[in-house]
Amino acid sequence: MTQLQAIAVVMAIVQFLKKVLPNVIQGPVAVVLVVLASVGVTAYKFISEGTAFTFAAITFLIAVIIGALSGYGLLKVAGGTATPN
Repeated sequence: MTQLQAIAVVMAIVQFLKKVLPNVIQGPVAVVLVVLASVGVTAYKFISEGTAFTFAAITFLIAVIIGALSGYGLLKVAGGTATPN
């Protein structure tokens, strides 16, 4: 699984849960959900590939979190829900 695929999976999980629980998954809760989903996807990747949890896992996790949060922000702007400064 590449970083791009992992980011897409995390974003899909968050968007699905936002549709199921729209009043709960907002703001900081969505950010926490992104972090938790990223941890889960990273763990799945390294367990399924049979590789050890090393510094590479930490860098992969950080890249997935940053990518998913950036993508989440981009979706908010494209959807017209972002507030202008």
